[in-house]
Amino acid sequence: MGPVDMTDVQNVTTLYGADTLEVQSTDDCRVYRTTHSNGSGTVEKFDVLPGIQLYNQRFQLTSLDYDQSTPRYSKDIITINHCRRGRFEAEFADGEFLYLGEGDLAMNLPENAPVRHSFPLTYFQGITIIISVSNAMTGMCDSGSILGPVPIDLSLLRERLLKGNEFIIFRSNPESERILEDMYRERQDSRIFYLRLMVLELLLFLLTSGETVGERPPYFHRNHVMTIKNMTQYLLEHLDRNFTLEELSGQFEIPLSTMKKCFKAVYGKPIHAYVRDYRMQTAAKLLRETDLSIAEIAEQMSYSNQSKFTGAFKTRMGCTPLAYRNLKT
Repeated sequence: MGPVDMTDVQNVTTLYGADTLEVQSTDDCRVYRTTHSNGSGTVEKFDVLPGIQLYNQRFQLTSLDYDQSTPRYSKDIITINHCRRGRFEAEFADGEFLYLGEGDLAMNLPENAPVRHSFPLTYFQGITIIISVSNAMTGMCDSGSILGPVPIDLSLLRERLLKGNEFIIFRSNPESERILEDMYRERQDSRIFYLRLMVLELLLFLLTSGETVGERPPYFHRNHVMTIKNMTQYLLEHLDRNFTLEELSGQFEIPLSTMKKCFKAVYGKPIHAYVRDYRMQTAAKLLRETDLSIAEIAEQMSYSNQSKFTGAFKTRMGCTPLAYRNLKT
């Protein structure tokens, strides 16, 4: 296909914040380090084809801080996002929120882009593909001498998104996951070549999958999301206590059904499962970093006796608390 003469479809610092610096560069890839008040991350940027850029992102943070007064996307753009690890929260200007879980793929237009991106689990790995429709169509036509006619009309994708489906989610399925997993694969040679093939295959999948495959995701109002996050903070500060769902619903003045749906959307798990997992992670940290007895840790994690705690810990971590503590030596 030959060297690609690219101009940026999107400015990296506009996407990821002012404290985003290039740390490595090759002919095919530029690597950036982005720093925020709540954490940091790395971004690999690939100029896949004229008008198409792919960003492979790994974050250890809760949100991306950037100037929301600056438009982050120009017109004639389609954005595709995939969540591989963690959870992706999109906040929109009207106060609505939606979420991507592991394996989910989303497609949207800049006219309806989120004003803020957050990561409720404090970690995230995923891919963003930004497409300038007119430039990409020209680039694919120019590639026809090698690939032959490319049966991908990006204007059809844009038209689909303009028909009221401003944000379409494709839930995890074997075909899309196969394509996307190839995009994450580390290769010593010819990585950009494979990325070009995979992006074209993904676009063809999105065009031929049919409108019924994509769904308009459930949105959650800001008031409910903030209530859920405040409730979660309260739960994590009181790991030594057990609460019923009815108690939480009354204490935080949120309907029970709304509370359960919204919590699972934000964190990807039911409330009790999330708290149980967090207790085990906290217990593991205490075993590694303190000299507290197993009985004391069990009490702090709200278990009525050491035996129940040991059983729960072994189920979650694969070994007893004593064996886990001994591993650090």
